[in-house]
Amino acid sequence: VRRTTGRPLPSCNASKDGIASSSFLREEVPESLSPEAVRWGPTPPGRFPTPPFWITRVKAEGKTAGFFVEDAQGARYLFKLDLIGYPELVTGAEVVSSKLLHALGYYVPSYEILYARPDQFLLMPQAGLTEEALRQLFADRLQDGRLRICASRLLEGEALGPFRFKQHRCCAELRTLQLAYAWLNNTDAKNHNTLLVWTGTQAIGYLIDFGTSLGANAARGSKTPCQGWQYDVDLAHWTLEALSLTLYDSGCQPDEASWSPAVGLFSPRLDARRWKPYAPNLAFEDLSEPEARWMARRIGSLSRAQLEAAVSAGAYTRPEDAARILEVLEARRQAILEAFAEDPAP
Repeated sequence: VRRTTGRPLPSCNASKDGIASSSFLREEVPESLSPEAVRWGPTPPGRFPTPPFWITRVKAEGKTAGFFVEDAQGARYLFKLDLIGYPELVTGAEVVSSKLLHALGYYVPSYEILYARPDQFLLMPQAGLTEEALRQLFADRLQDGRLRICASRLLEGEALGPFRFKQHRCCAELRTLQLAYAWLNNTDAKNHNTLLVWTGTQAIGYLIDFGTSLGANAARGSKTPCQGWQYDVDLAHWTLEALSLTLYDSGCQPDEASWSPAVGLFSPRLDARRWKPYAPNLAFEDLSEPEARWMARRIGSLSRAQLEAAVSAGAYTRPEDAARILEVLEARRQAILEAFAEDPAP
């Protein structure tokens, strides 16, 4: 009713001066970050995973193969692997997107690309994995005898579970996340890709798991052309298509193709007002025009050097793959800036 009458749910923390910091958004502004700070994001200095790696248990949730480890410094990580046939695709998307979301002010864990040899892994008795199964897991993913890994450092504090977007619909910074995700084409914007952590003094809402961002689809490999243009179950689209005798155009172009196995299908085309994740997100649906312009300014404030730094964290082997991701990020950012241009001065 609010949407149809043009009266969206009011924000609880937005004002004419912008959106206040909160459990979901840090205080610092993007333009204040050096390219080096963007490159490392939330990764603490000197805290890179150190072998040997003790595998404590297998990752059971989600579509991406992986396992939990403890490194030589006692730090705990979740190691994720690329899909067979798509080297660098999911791991690169996870890292690059995490750096850019952190630069925009959101809380994310530390994600880094790591290369390790099979002999640097040791199995704990409770891991639920045999030596043979581990060799099998590694076999088709080795590059020059090394394994490429997305290493996500486990968060410190008490994990309280995912937070619900619906429950926090009045938080403007969660509404504006729609534009950030549209920029990165991170279509898996569900509750399960969040984590609320109690630090002892406050609860922090983290965004996690970016394996469906950029051109990646963690379940299948490369994105399909209509991801970002339609919901997986899109009744409105199907109805309009039927009533118009298939003349209705959702915006997706079925002939768009993957750029490369490492980049996947990361399209420079974006209609920022029509972008859709896999499934409806109720917080996104309450995004107001001033809130959208605030996020557009934030995305637009990132310099070319900052974008290059974030993409460099993806450690792509081929320079042309990194260049393609940078080019598409620029094109999609321009589409957002054009869609939510500032009101002309009176």
